[in-house]
Amino acid sequence: MRTSLLTICVGLFAVTALSAQEAVPIKTLPFSATRQAGNTLYVSGQVARTQDGADVKESVDAETRQVMENLGRHLEANGYTFDDVVSATVYLHSIEDYHEMNKAYASFFKNGSFPSRACVGGTDLVFDFRVEISVIAYKDDMD
Repeated sequence: MRTSLLTICVGLFAVTALSAQEAVPIKTLPFSATRQAGNTLYVSGQVARTQDGADVKESVDAETRQVMENLGRHLEANGYTFDDVVSATVYLHSIEDYHEMNKAYASFFKNGSFPSRACVGGTDLVFDFRVEISVIAYKDDMD
């Protein structure tokens, strides 16, 4: 009896975990890609999925570059650039990917002025991605 109950519980967990990873239209999810509050722009975590819906998973470098391009698109659409980013949060599936992510990430900040940042490793990310990054951008004067 114990074995059967354990099997059922493990089976239910596996089905629930798989259901969380099913692709759904982004517009149906309960969050905004960006949110403006005064002169501050909050950009939700981005993963390495192109505008056409293709996943970029060749390497941590490739994932990070796609994530940063996605962030850049959201920043630009709202009148910001990477120079305006004041804070970033990075989530890595494995902290072992820290140095590879850093190299690609740093290349998007051309003026050498980096935002504050937190980086968390060892976490499961949606759709088996290895990198997710969210940012906060600020401008003193919005024209």
